[in-house]
Amino acid sequence: MNLGKIVSWSFFISLVLSLVGAFMKILHLPGAEELLIVSVVSNGVFVVSALTEVWRSIRIDKNEKIMWTIAFVFMGFLGAIAGIVYLLLGRKRIV
Repeated sequence: MNLGKIVSWSFFISLVLSLVGAFMKILHLPGAEELLIVSVVSNGVFVVSALTEVWRSIRIDKNEKIMWTIAFVFMGFLGAIAGIVYLLLGRKRIV
């Protein structure tokens, strides 16, 4: 499996599991905590694979690589904001 597919699928899986896990947690359904843990792990896979893709790129300069790293570190684990921006706007220029 290539890195691009890992980036896309890990983000999608993380987003879906986070939303379903949060919904289950609100409804106090069993298994919500485990589902949220799996979503955090898949989000970690997304962040690491996306940062690998960014730092291997030869299309962008070092300043933009640092900007993407800061965005993923500070926003990547808090929500899907950095992931959505990266997949929809930045990835086409980077890869």
